[in-house]
Amino acid sequence: MASKYSKEDMRQRFWELTAEKEVLVAEVAPIRARHDAIRAKMAPLQAELIEVKAELIAVERPRLAELDNERATLARALSNKVGDRPGIRPRRK
Repeated sequence: MASKYSKEDMRQRFWELTAEKEVLVAEVAPIRARHDAIRAKMAPLQAELIEVKAELIAVERPRLAELDNERATLARALSNKVGDRPGIRPRRK
């Protein structure tokens, strides 16, 4: 079975697609520049956010795990009948 396209046809199409790609890249260049400028402004905040998130996780996660494990143990022991929260009026259905 012969190929639908000759090698020359495929080469020509390759270069047509390359030209289309170059036009597209040129068209979106202003948008790309805005995108890159915004990302550059965000970089310092992103680094600070990563630091704060790590600090939060280091403090919060172990204590939350401890609290949630104890709550789960008590809930299982009570067959999940923990009742209403003290000091809070139950919602009417």
